[in-house]
Formats: sequence, C-alpha cells, structure tokens
Amino acid sequence: MRDCYTEDYFANEIQVNPGRLKISELIEKHTENYHSKKAIRSNSLVTIPVVVHIVYNDPSENISTAQIISQIDVLNKDFRRLNVDANNTWQQAADTGIEFCLATVDPSGKSTTGITRTYTNASSFASNGDLIKYTSKGGKDAWPSENYLNIWVGDITGTVLGYAQFPGGKAETDGVVIDYKVFGTGSNVTPGFHLGRTTTHEVGHWLNLKHIWGSSDCMTDDLVSDTPKSDAPNYGCAKSHWSCGSLDMVENYMDYSDDTCLNLFTAGQKIRMQALFATGGFRQNIMKSNGCGIPNQANDYCGKMSIHLQLDNYPQETSWDIKDSKGLVVLKSAKYISSQKNSILKIDTCFLPGCYSFNIYDSYSDGICCKYGKGSYRVYEGEKLIAEGGSFTKSSSHSFCIINKAPTCTDGLKNGTETGIDCGGSKCEPCVSCYDGIKNGAETGIDCGGLDCVPCATTTDTIEAPTGYLLASYFETGWDGWTGGATDTERYKGDFSREGDYSIMIRDDSGEESAMTSGSIDLRNFAKVKVEFSFYSYSMEKGEEFHLMYHDGLQWKTIKNYISGTDFYNSNFYDVTFVMDATKYSFIQNGKFRFQCNASTNADQIYIDAVKITGIPTGAKESYYFDQISIIAHYIGPNPAEVVPNIDIFPNPAEDNINIVSNVEIIGIKIIDLNGKTVKEVDVNNDIFITDISSLLSGFYMVTIQTEKGIISKRLIRK
Repeated sequence: MRDCYTEDYFANEIQVNPGRLKISELIEKHTENYHSKKAIRSNSLVTIPVVVHIVYNDPSENISTAQIISQIDVLNKDFRRLNVDANNTWQQAADTGIEFCLATVDPSGKSTTGITRTYTNASSFASNGDLIKYTSKGGKDAWPSENYLNIWVGDITGTVLGYAQFPGGKAETDGVVIDYKVFGTGSNVTPGFHLGRTTTHEVGHWLNLKHIWGSSDCMTDDLVSDTPKSDAPNYGCAKSHWSCGSLDMVENYMDYSDDTCLNLFTAGQKIRMQALFATGGFRQNIMKSNGCGIPNQANDYCGKMSIHLQLDNYPQETSWDIKDSKGLVVLKSAKYISSQKNSILKIDTCFLPGCYSFNIYDSYSDGICCKYGKGSYRVYEGEKLIAEGGSFTKSSSHSFCIINKAPTCTDGLKNGTETGIDCGGSKCEPCVSCYDGIKNGAETGIDCGGLDCVPCATTTDTIEAPTGYLLASYFETGWDGWTGGATDTERYKGDFSREGDYSIMIRDDSGEESAMTSGSIDLRNFAKVKVEFSFYSYSMEKGEEFHLMYHDGLQWKTIKNYISGTDFYNSNFYDVTFVMDATKYSFIQNGKFRFQCNASTNADQIYIDAVKITGIPTGAKESYYFDQISIIAHYIGPNPAEVVPNIDIFPNPAEDNINIVSNVEIIGIKIIDLNGKTVKEVDVNNDIFITDISSLLSGFYMVTIQTEKGIISKRLIRK
C-alpha cells in the first residue's frame, strides 16, 4: 500500500515555523496569478538538474548506477507524457514540458556523475526527522536547491515510501526522499511500486502538486480545476470508483494507486508546476542552473552555441545530432513525439575547441520545409551563423570548427588563472573578497566596510568609542560597527530594546546567519577586558542558549554560554558583565566579539543592546572585575496574541525580483544604497510584496521596513 508523508511533513514545518504558511500562501498567490494570465505563460522546456544522494548502511541499499538512471528515465517519460502506458482515457492528460537530467557539474563547477554515495551507521531513517539530509547526522548535505533537485535514497523506517518538501521550505532540506526499495525499475524493486512512480509522485509534490483528493474528503480540493474531486486516496487500480459525484482519476500520478495504474498529469497540474519557473516563481533560478552544463575547464575555451529549430507539421519525424571529428555523437535531440506542430525550440550549449558536424534528419525523407509546414533550423556559434536550412530530403549535414580562443575576463567562465568567474588571477579584476588585501567591490577600505565585510576602523585598526570605552554600541543611529547575518539578524526598534529605541535581534541556529559580529578592536595593552551588555529574550525554550564569543586571530572561542531556564527566563531584561583575562585569552590588535544565537527555528529571539567593552590595565583594583548576570527589570512581555515582527526577504542574493513576507502590517519599505540614498520605495498595500529590483546595480543594499511594531533593516545583495 502506497504511503506518502509529504502532507504530514508540511504540517510539521508549520508547527516549527508558523511563518512557513505565509510563504506558502505567497507562492499560491503567484500560482493563481500565473494561471489567470495566459499571456504570461511560457512554453519553454524546463530542464531540472538532479543529484541523487545514496545513503546506505547495508550493501543492498547501495543501488546500482543503472537503477538510478532507470529512475531518471521514468521521470522524463512520465513528465513529458512519453510513457508507454499513456492512453486517451482522460482528454486533459498533458505533457508538462519538464525534463530531468543527472547533474554533470557539481556546485564547485567540477565534473560529476550526479550521484553521491554515503555510508551511514544509521540502520534506517525516520520520515519525521530529516536526518538523511545532514552529513553531521548520518546522511548527506544537500546541494544548493536553487540549482539542483536533491533526491535522497535510503532505508525509510516504517511503511512510508517517500516524501517531499513543498516549495517554500528551508534550502538545506529542499528535495525528495525515496525508500531504496521503490527507486527506479528492475527485479529488486518492490512489486506494485516497481515502475518508478513513487518518485514521480514525490517530485510532483516538490513541484507544488497536492494529493489529487485534496488530502481530505469531498469538501477539499487539490487546487486544480481539471482533476475531479475524490473523497479519499485510491489503492490498487479502482478504475470504476466514483466519489464526490464523478469518476475518480485513479490514473493520476498524485493518487495512491499502484504503479501499473498511474499514467498521467493533467493540463491544470502542468500550469501549477510551470508557475514555479515563471518570473517571480519560487524555483525560477533553476532555469539558470549550469548543473547539466559543461564543467569548468581551467585552461580550455568553450564555444557557446545555440540551435534554433522550428518543426514542421510532423515533428515526430525530425531529429538531429552533433558529432565530433571521430564521428561520435556528443549531443542529440530529444524525441519530438508529443511536440506541437510548428513548435519553435532553442537549445543552448557549449563545445570545446575542435571540429564537429551538425546533422538533421527526417524519417519520412521530405525535410522540414516546405511541403508540410515551414520548418527551419539555424545554428550559431556565439553571434556567428554557422548552419541553416530546412529544405532537404532524408538528412542534411554541416561541418564547423570551434577555434581555441584565449580566456578573457568577460566570457562568463572560470578559466586561465582566474580565481573566480571573470575575476582574480593575473589578468582580471580582483574577485570581491574580504580577505584579499585589496579594496574592491562595495568595500570602503581594504578588506573592510560595505555590508559584507567587517566595518573599517575610524582610527588605525581600532574602533573609536566614547571616552573610557574601547567600544560602546547602543544602535540608535545604526549598527555601530557591527555586522549581522542576512536572514537571522535585524536592527530592531521597539519595546524589547533595553536602552533607547533600538537593539539588535538575533534568532534561530543558523551559525553566522544568527550572529552579530563587532569590528576589530586593539586589545594588546590590557591585562583584562570587561564586556558589558543588556539583553531581552523572547520565546526561548528551556535549554536553548546564546553565546558570547571572541576571535583571537585564529578561531572563534566561546567565552560564555547563556542558557534559558538556567541563566535567564523569557520576558525579562538582563544586564551582563563578564571579564576576560589575558592569561586565558590572546589579546591581539584585531580582536573581535560576537553574539550568536543557538536556538531552534521557531522564532526564538534574543535582543542585544548597550554593548560596552572596556580595557583594564595592569594594576587596576580587583573590585573592578567581576562576572555576573543580573535581572534589572521584569517586563511583562507581549500578550499571547501579540505577534513579534518576523520578516523574510527571498531570494537573497537576487537578480530580478525579491519577495518580502511579513507577519505584521508593513507601513513602508525603502531600499537604500551604500551612500544612504533611497534608490527605490515599494508600494505598500498588504503584507506580501513581490518587488522588481532588476534596475538596481549589482551590489549591497539595505531594505528598511517600517512595521506597526517598529523599524527593521535587512541586508540585500543584488547579483
């Protein structure tokens, strides 16, 4: 019996992070808009790079490459409606225009098979834990989800065959999990689920499809108009089953029928999936992925090519390939069996230097022009036309050569001595880095300044501060020389600030993203250093903590852990004093301090304020140093119904559009450049915004958001 955990997985996401539902609602609004405006829809073929993570304990779980390839083949046939069991029972059955390829380029740009294999000590993985998705927990870390579909294959505990993460969840868990016993085809796959349709079903969820019965009874729906309502999942192959006043579509991949029964997606489901790849769609960035492209070649030129093809009235007769000088096929067409008459296609690719031939074929020996349609083809190297035609009989062939060209700083490739794409090395402009000893990018000094690097010192290698302090930060006019993560830190205005109106909020457990870091401070002339700060905690669960940390030039060291339920309790202000001794810590010219939250991901927040750092010289009175945390005022805190501001900006970095999601009313939004100039004001009419930033120059910006609860600033990177 088929058992999918996706709906339960989504419910758990919302329970942990209520803001997850808001993101899902935003994606749904985008889908509705895409569905209602036929003119904005695209017929472009979507190709999704796939990485398959095999996580095994027993050798039987380490399935063969052939079995993995068989699953990719099933996905391509099912999503393009090329499956041999396709029939005309349901007229709304559709080719979704989505294909899949095993990745050929890994996240570092190197060649890959698109398969990772990881031995684990875990005998199996529970579907409600996601441990299979983390190397540190016995699984395998995801590849960047904006460029790849991650599929984890392992032994899933219990009866669950697979589950997926709907669009809008965390990047590090984004993907699909499939039990190894139902992945691919072959004799070693569980009967009844031996045709690879479990993965087809779960990838459907990953592409925003619901269960066809709406996960409840006739009162719910799967948000697709051309799939009939159903009162419950169907099992086996109950083709005569009626419910909700109509015949159930038991053959739909999003039902629970056996693999031999499933054979279609509908046109309505196609629209839901395709909306993800349109402008503003949650998965639009995958359209730009090089995951199935050409790996970086350190010293080789790769000539960019494009093939423009218009099919005739009989597209199934047409095919083409490109062969190298040895006659080996290096690229070939898909089968155009289900393509529309006179379809226009564009294929972009890249070839290393050498000589090749482009060959086009017509199985009926009448070419593609002009008796049965006006088909044509054109092949370009860059902007140069190297082949064209349309009128031929059985085939037509054109020879061409790619000439080796010296690498340039503008070819979009990492080559030659470049340390990045079109940057670094001996010839190109330096890559933007906070560690290269050069002032570049948005830096206002050498390896400092801007929104990405540590603040530049106002005097030689030190931060100026009021008399008596090495550093004093109250955050009333800005970040006061501190930097924070793009997603899990904010400059906050409101009642949770200990002194004045502003403080810095840190939350969750995302490492540096959940941390605020000072600039460099010269500590060399002191025997002791006193650190003072105030904080307020909100929704920190018992045992959750945050850290005070120090960087001694080599590594970050935790000075002190502050634990909820032991050192502090929620809804109180605390003043803290901690004294560091030079005998224990290395006081250097460029010392740095950090506050880092280490809680869960359900809006656990610490508000840091009034940070003061003082150098204590040798010989100072002993009473001057102490280590204490003291409650200074009891704050009743928000009412249970009161909402703490939670604002997300995604994607970030971004190129075209950003989505701004808030759980409180937004009054105004401004985007400000590094010079403090407002470069864009966003129209405010609800709590969900899709904002076009394509007109902005590449670089760093601050998004200042005025809410009913105060002002919050977020960092934005325009790619």
